[in-house]
Amino acid sequence: MTGPVPPDCDHSDARLADWPRGWEEHKRRQLASFLAATPAQRLAWLEEMIELAHRSGALPRPRAATAWADGEPERTDR
Repeated sequence: MTGPVPPDCDHSDARLADWPRGWEEHKRRQLASFLAATPAQRLAWLEEMIELAHRSGALPRPRAATAWADGEPERTDR
């Protein structure tokens, strides 16, 4: 939502009172939320962030596949 909240808005003061205030409170709530997540939820979050980083160009593209990375034994007769 952009702009000020209209006077006829249905937000209760109780909901607004629970809103984090300041950087430190926001940081504390983020940490508490992360620590409350299960390992599966944390892994899903990490995978989502890696995908986002790849799509945005923040991470380098994967290298071309190599024989040893594909599980083939490395040639020694060269």
